[in-house]
Amino acid sequence: MTGVERIQATFAQARKEKRAAFMPYQAMGYPNRVDTLAIVTALAEEGADLFEIGLPHSDPLADGPTVQTATYTAITQGTTVA
Repeated sequence: MTGVERIQATFAQARKEKRAAFMPYQAMGYPNRVDTLAIVTALAEEGADLFEIGLPHSDPLADGPTVQTATYTAITQGTTVA
């Protein structure tokens, strides 16, 4: 099964169960690298269906202030996509 097919299957399962899919956003490297993994792990254990992992970048103008702050914090701590 491809990644797209897994995502489609996840949404189909949520529809079948008559519920919204739980898809939290987490900025990579926020509040720090170690806690990012702990947060995502805890959300998965609590039933997250999918995740949106935000990659820190230097120009998050299209994002709101919360994501901008998380991105800035991650970058200043040395988080990169490399």
